[in-house]
Amino acid sequence: MIMPALKIAIVCLVLFLAFYLWIKKRSRAGHRQDEEAIDDMKDDAEISDEPWQEGHTKDQWLEEEQVQESGELKEEMTQGAEAGELVEADEGATDEGSESESDDGLLQQDTKQEDESTSPNDGEAQPDESLSSEEKSVSIFKDDISSEEENGHDPTGDMVINDEKKGGGISNMPLIQAQVLIGEGSIQNMLESTVTLNLPAVKVKEIRAQVQELRADVIEDKVIIQAVVHKQIFFIGTDAIVHHQAEDIPVSYYIDIPGAAPGMQVSVTPTVEHVTYSLLDSTTLHQKVIMLFNAVVTETQLLDVEEGTEETLYYVAAVVGQGSQQLIVENAVTLSNPAQKVDEITAEVRNIVTDITTDKVVIQGILHKQIYYVGTDNVEYHQAEDVPFSLFVDVTGAAPGMNVTVTYDIEDISYTLENETELTQRVVILFTVVVTQNVQINLVEGEGDTILVEQVMAEEEGQTLLQDLVTMDRPTQKIRSIDAEVADISCYVIPDKVIIQGTIHKQIYYIGTDDVEYEQGENVDFSFFVDVPGAIPDQNCTVIPTIESVMYELQNETQMLERVVLGVSVLVTNTVPFNPTPSP
Repeated sequence: MIMPALKIAIVCLVLFLAFYLWIKKRSRAGHRQDEEAIDDMKDDAEISDEPWQEGHTKDQWLEEEQVQESGELKEEMTQGAEAGELVEADEGATDEGSESESDDGLLQQDTKQEDESTSPNDGEAQPDESLSSEEKSVSIFKDDISSEEENGHDPTGDMVINDEKKGGGISNMPLIQAQVLIGEGSIQNMLESTVTLNLPAVKVKEIRAQVQELRADVIEDKVIIQAVVHKQIFFIGTDAIVHHQAEDIPVSYYIDIPGAAPGMQVSVTPTVEHVTYSLLDSTTLHQKVIMLFNAVVTETQLLDVEEGTEETLYYVAAVVGQGSQQLIVENAVTLSNPAQKVDEITAEVRNIVTDITTDKVVIQGILHKQIYYVGTDNVEYHQAEDVPFSLFVDVTGAAPGMNVTVTYDIEDISYTLENETELTQRVVILFTVVVTQNVQINLVEGEGDTILVEQVMAEEEGQTLLQDLVTMDRPTQKIRSIDAEVADISCYVIPDKVIIQGTIHKQIYYIGTDDVEYEQGENVDFSFFVDVPGAIPDQNCTVIPTIESVMYELQNETQMLERVVLGVSVLVTNTVPFNPTPSP
């Protein structure tokens, strides 16, 4: 193995030395020919003082010939470098000092000729009539590069930078999905009511009031608020016992917010500021509840924002991808009563459920329709219909675990009354999908539209072990596998802590004693807390759960011990208004 490799190395070395000596000999011969040519031109130039070209003296002609010879020599050297011969030529020139000095002299004369030239157009390069058009182009290009390099500037670098700027966008301008502030307003009102107590009272101990079943709807330039004020009255009866009586009072208000429009998002925060009361007699209680409702109207938009480098972080939804898909839902329905004409059909999409897979978003839902038609008895009837549907939208970059927002637009509803009881309908729906992933970034403040963003105040990690003894539905000989996922999770902030509550849904696949595989579902509730120093109750919290491990042990044919390790990442944030730097 060693001897063949050594022979190959020796042969390669001999070939390299032969090639090197040939290049060296060729270089020496070339230099000698250049010197002889220059000497001949000098001798010929001394024969006559007559101009060699019109408008040129013999000295000027001699200098131009030297410049031309120098240019040809430089072109040969450039071509040699491109063919991989520049290194050998330089080594040959180093051995012959006289030839190297001759080249240096020619280059110096070339530079001197360019500096001292007194052409008619001062400061402009004059083309050599003896050069071809291709040689002129190469010469001008080389001269431009040489002048740029002498000024300490690299034009090639400029070309690279320009190409990068023409690429696919600016890296520090991420696209985010944000809530743009449209307007906000508030209303304060005093709710008065009189209630008759179930039992005679000596005094009222306490009245607690809170707002429940809050609903807000956005209309043109207004927000309509509907709610129920739930009160709990604690009073002391004539029997010296504390009694309780509940009362629910529905309320409705509106708040003027210019710019509000249907389809926008609204957040309403109710506050019970004060409760006062007076016992008019033993059974009549008069109450006053002062309430404040704050409404904030926003619109979901996609914004290009500039990412900064400061320490303050914001929790935003970075856009991964977008997509849209049109769906046609066509079906026939049998009317409950004979009809002579259809008056109107309205439709809306309900119960939208999404599932994200790789590069796709699967959408399922219900198309709810209301059919208004005139019967043969000239009476208008109503009939409702629910049609399930499903579709998928291609979104490059989508992956399980990301967030998805689905909006829809019912573009057209058409129908045909085939006969008195058969109605054919076609509904065209356009679904638009935006896939996002929550990230923490710093934003550069500017003069863009005001958005509501979550500023990160604290971040902590937590972990808990959930242990459960499961009773199997059937005698079991083996557990095949257990799939677990967090079905529901919520959190709230108390001083220096975040309380986490939720439910883990588990699917247990096992083999019964009859050698048949079965499935058994189970929901396990959990609750624990994570220490977050500095957290206060008015702040918001976000929990990202991760099921780290599922362990199980079959105790006997009917009982299984199960352990689940649940990890969480907790973010404590404040909702703040922010004006990001808009995209240029």
